[in-house]
Amino acid sequence: MNSSVSPRSHARTIWQAGVQAVDSGKLIRDSICYSKGQLSIMGNHWRLSEIQNIVVVGGGKAGAGMAAAVEKVLGEEIVAQKVTGWVNVPEDCVHVDGALLQKIHLHAARPAGFNEPTEEGVQGTDQIFEMVSQLEEDDLCIVLLSGGGSALLPAPVKEISLNDKRDVTQQLMQAGATINELNIVRKQLSRIKGGGLAKAARNTQLVALIISDVIDDPLDIIASGPTVVDTSTPQEALDILKKFSTTRQFPQRVLKYLE
Repeated sequence: MNSSVSPRSHARTIWQAGVQAVDSGKLIRDSICYSKGQLSIMGNHWRLSEIQNIVVVGGGKAGAGMAAAVEKVLGEEIVAQKVTGWVNVPEDCVHVDGALLQKIHLHAARPAGFNEPTEEGVQGTDQIFEMVSQLEEDDLCIVLLSGGGSALLPAPVKEISLNDKRDVTQQLMQAGATINELNIVRKQLSRIKGGGLAKAARNTQLVALIISDVIDDPLDIIASGPTVVDTSTPQEALDILKKFSTTRQFPQRVLKYLE
C-alpha cells in the first residue's frame, strides 16, 4: 500500500467503485446492444425490422435511470418510431430525470421518502396493464424492475381495497412475519405480483431487466416478482393470517377473498 495515500482516500475510492458497480444506467448499457438493425438483450436477439412496437414498463427506485439508458441505447430515431413506455418511480425521480426521456413516461407513484403503496401507484400500474394487454406477437415488452418496486407497483385484487392490503401488510410486519410470509400474502392479494405482469403480456415477447437489492438475487422476491410465476396458494396465505390472528385482526374482505 502506498503510505502517501490516506485511509480516507482509499475509503472514498472503494465507495466510488461500489456506486459505479450498481449504477443503473451502466448496468442497462452493459445489458442492451443495438447495432445494424439488431437488438440484443442479455443473449436474446431481435431484428428490429420484425418488431412493430417496443413497450417499456416497470417500477423501482432505479427505474428512471434504467429507462433513460434504454432510450439512449436505442437512439432517438428508433425511440421515436417504435418505443412507448410507462415506469412507476418515486416523485423526486420524475423531476430529476423526466426531462431526459423522449417516449417513456415516468409516473410519480409515491412521494419521495414514503415507502408505501399509494392510489397514484395503483393508477400507474393500471396504465401499465392497459399498455401490455394490447401487445401482439410481433411486439416486444421490456420490463425494468429494481428495489422498491413492490410498493411502486401496487395492484390489489378487485375484491379488496388498497387500504385493506396496506393494513394486512403493516399488521404482519408488526407481528414479526418473515419476508417469505409477507411475500406469499402480498402475491395472493395482488394482480401484478407473482407473475401477474407476465400473464398480462402473454400475447407478446417479454424480457425483464432486474436490478437486485436482495442477497442471492431471488427473482420472485425482487419487486415481488411481477414476471416470475408464483408457486404459493391462497390457502398458504390464509394459513399465515390465521397464524397471527390471535394477536391481530385482519380485514374480513381479505379473509373472505382468500377462502
